[in-house]
Amino acid sequence: MRAKRDIETITIEGIAQKYGLPNIGNDIVLMPTLHSLQKIIEAKRMSLCLFIGVCTSGVVTLTVNDRKRAATADNVMIITDESVIDNLLFSDDFDGMGVFVSYKFLQDILCDVHNMSDLFLLTHNYPVFELTHDETHEMLQYFQSIGRRINMEVHPRRMQVVRLMLLTMIYDLSGAIDRTIHASQKDERQTRSEQIFVEFIQRVRAHYREHRQVQWYASEMNITPKYLSEVISATSRRSPNEWIDKFVTAEMRNLLRHTDMRMGEIAARMGFTSQSFFGKYFKENVGVSPSDYRNGMEPEK
Repeated sequence: MRAKRDIETITIEGIAQKYGLPNIGNDIVLMPTLHSLQKIIEAKRMSLCLFIGVCTSGVVTLTVNDRKRAATADNVMIITDESVIDNLLFSDDFDGMGVFVSYKFLQDILCDVHNMSDLFLLTHNYPVFELTHDETHEMLQYFQSIGRRINMEVHPRRMQVVRLMLLTMIYDLSGAIDRTIHASQKDERQTRSEQIFVEFIQRVRAHYREHRQVQWYASEMNITPKYLSEVISATSRRSPNEWIDKFVTAEMRNLLRHTDMRMGEIAARMGFTSQSFFGKYFKENVGVSPSDYRNGMEPEK
């Protein structure tokens, strides 16, 4: 039998080079129209980037991680790293705007935002959700303003301005995120697996500084560690340990880059028994030592 080929990946670099869209290096690519979305992401896996798209007219149906979705006017799509997108079908009048953002760039601009775990939560279980008409209008204004700044190649602070615009856009978007989370928690159609995932992420967000063991979360949720691992992996395509590490390393990065706390203080804040254990954990998960990261060195990936 012929071996099945790997799923083609979507990267910031690939999109910028192949389609000639407005971009800033390997960090951000703007889509002035969503008409070209089908040829870019059909039957592909997102790799180290996030897509945010706002629909202004028409309808698109698509499959995200083997689950069929539909987006219409005043809907936003948020599709994350490792998601596989397929079976896109557009109506003739479908349109909108969108942006691809690298995870490194996203992590940098969200370093001070502590409630964005909700964003990760929604994008795995609810990649399409509703905006008010005013919110759609505001999102389009953000995209248009970002596009103008991207085209100002001689602007001395172009990257800094785009960073602030994206951060503000995400803050404004969080209102719709909160509405969707609250609605999903009351939705009787929500599956048991989705409920477990929601509860797990909420518990990790509240306790990741003190607890990094899957056993602890399983015990708190009155289920076995094996069952928790199976459900989280199937629902999100990441293991419970990977989710815990995401929260822990994001906070470590924040403390290293944006405080003057000593290494030992950060280690204690994050619940590590020693500074050396903290350093080993950080390097294993980020790729560079805490001191190198504080001094500006970035991991290769």
